[in-house]
Amino acid sequence: MSTLTHSKVCEFAMSTALDSETKSIIDATLLRFIDDFYEFTGRREHLSASTVDYRRYWQKLAELGVLGMPFTEEQGGLGGYALDIADAVSRMAKGLVLEPFVEAAVIAGSILAAGIDAQARLDELIGGEVIDILLGGRLGSEDRLQVTLSGSMYRLNGTLRVQPYAAHADFWLIAAYDASSGEPIILRLAHDGVDVQVHSYRLLDGRHASDLNFTDTAVAASSLWLQGPAARAALLRANRLAVSCLCADAVGVMALLLSDTAEYLRTRKQFGMPLSSFQALQHRYADMQIAYLESRAITRKLALNLGTGSVAEQRWLSFAASSVVERAAVLVGHEAIQMHGGMGVTDELVVSHCNSRLVVLVRQLQNWCEADVELPE
Repeated sequence: MSTLTHSKVCEFAMSTALDSETKSIIDATLLRFIDDFYEFTGRREHLSASTVDYRRYWQKLAELGVLGMPFTEEQGGLGGYALDIADAVSRMAKGLVLEPFVEAAVIAGSILAAGIDAQARLDELIGGEVIDILLGGRLGSEDRLQVTLSGSMYRLNGTLRVQPYAAHADFWLIAAYDASSGEPIILRLAHDGVDVQVHSYRLLDGRHASDLNFTDTAVAASSLWLQGPAARAALLRANRLAVSCLCADAVGVMALLLSDTAEYLRTRKQFGMPLSSFQALQHRYADMQIAYLESRAITRKLALNLGTGSVAEQRWLSFAASSVVERAAVLVGHEAIQMHGGMGVTDELVVSHCNSRLVVLVRQLQNWCEADVELPE
């Protein structure tokens, strides 16, 4: 990966940031969306159902223009910069949104934008008509699919674990590696036409994921979307965006925990005094705040760097941001629970839901971030 040129990495990057007025409108729109559709009690009831509709408000996000944020105006989107996307993800974290915005619009969307027949597919995505999900391609994961070309068919072998929203996608973008050359290949096909064993389940935070086992699975060669250097550059770009957005999601969840914990400390009384008056709790809350601010700063640095930085800078910042955010998420999540006492672990409080989200995000960051980062001398 390190031999890629800067131009290849940034070929599909957004060139300009949104102006302040547009960004203000988007922020207000997202906050209104959360207030209208992701009030905590309603979200909790939605998750308590035996079957959860993870596309419940997908069309609403399309109508609000949110799904077009990661794409240029020429592609029919809003032309959002990587930092604009990260900020939007942090905003949506306030509602612990269940729709696969990052997985479909950002990660899979960046792969779609790199294809030859991109525009028609992007129109479907931005309009909320179709959801694509990338399977595989995570640089830090040990799971890899092997592909061989046999006549007019590709044959896939291997196992992919914990693939978010795989069972809820219309199309799969399958990242595999040529068994002989090791070069990446990305295939796009309707998931209901693939002979694969799928085991689905809910993650700790209530979202959906699947394990998929491919055993000599035949796929038509016409499903080829990208291959070789183009596929490699697209997967690297998707990884960078994934780490940026997952960090931004965690930062947004930590902000929610800090706000909720501060309110609890101000209103909860012990020995006739609010908890916020106890110095020990003040120090612990200050540690939470510092961890959050560090995470927010490096997350924004990474997002800013995605459109302008070199390969080495992006690689290092991805590793650094994920490391800082992972440590902060553990600290903030656990401390918020401790300060709420025994109630902090109950399903009735948003604190437990936030902590569950952070646990999942930390694991996802470990899967997406490169394992062989070269540290500076």
